[in-house]
Amino acid sequence: MITVNPVHATTGIGSLPHHNIDSALDFSFRAGIPFLPQIPIRNPWEFMIAQALEGLPGLEVEKDGAVFLKLDVWKSRSQELDRKLNEAFSRSTQEKEAFIGFEPSPAISSSWQPFLWELEERGTSLAKIQIAGPMTAQWALRAKGGASLDQYPEVTSQIFRVIMARAVAMTRRLKTAGIQPLIFLDEPGLYGLSLTNTRHLMGLQELKLLVQTLSKEGATIGLHCCSNTIWSKILELGLDYLSIDADLSLTGLIGDERGARVAEFVKHGGRLSLGIIRTGSADRSVMLRTLRPAVLFGNLMETLGRVWKEEAELVKKVLSEALYTPACGLALHSTEEAEWILETLNAFHKDCISKL
Repeated sequence: MITVNPVHATTGIGSLPHHNIDSALDFSFRAGIPFLPQIPIRNPWEFMIAQALEGLPGLEVEKDGAVFLKLDVWKSRSQELDRKLNEAFSRSTQEKEAFIGFEPSPAISSSWQPFLWELEERGTSLAKIQIAGPMTAQWALRAKGGASLDQYPEVTSQIFRVIMARAVAMTRRLKTAGIQPLIFLDEPGLYGLSLTNTRHLMGLQELKLLVQTLSKEGATIGLHCCSNTIWSKILELGLDYLSIDADLSLTGLIGDERGARVAEFVKHGGRLSLGIIRTGSADRSVMLRTLRPAVLFGNLMETLGRVWKEEAELVKKVLSEALYTPACGLALHSTEEAEWILETLNAFHKDCISKL
């Protein structure tokens, strides 16, 4: 497992409420680890599913980020995309630039090229990027008219390959610039994971293959799921970081068998990325009035202490090595709320975690 220096302790999930690239980048670079901003208020193609699936023939996106596929268009043009994918994967071991055509374009990621430029200008050695994970993307995409794509395995296969190609392309771009990539696969759809569904089991195997591929590329790999799921299966994927909504999921994640699975994950080099500030609309007024670094720290200590009562060193290790983020993206917040969240995260690390 490849992990990062714990001094770099705060970062973002991805989406921001800013209206221009410069202000989004300024916000990002004030986090401990700068992260690639997604700005969907500028363009719905910057919502995570549409952004990940750029190039899929017949793809349409609505204002709220919902994605649909025109099957007739996809059927008539998918062979060309398959040809490009086959060529890239066949060249991938010999040519570093084999996947360059799958980097995000300015049409779907207005911040990608400015982010890369800023990283190099500042001499940044570590950066977080993110992409929608294949399982969430496959489940979220619907045929035009709303029908499920379950009967079109060739579509879901192509989705997986597009996401892998884009993730490798972004990883290689950072590595070429001498920047360590911390890439998070965004998989909120895993709340629907069922171990009795053969397609879901196949999806888990594909997800593990994606993690292995990115690891071979030299990336540090995280998975973000801001819902509850079958955590035991996610911990088996070979991740460096598991990113969760701490309020929603920390108890469920560690609560089985006295936290044995998570303890094993941590002892073998895995780390948590804890979304300590809830980002749902119902939380805002209370959050802005009451949440302070000491309160957030107390909440974490109480939750971990219930399970690991006699393992103070393990609790210290988990908290001192974790990353800290909002629970989810901030696109639906105001810029003022986003500023407060970032300030609180940075203060939390400085006043609480750094003193452990």
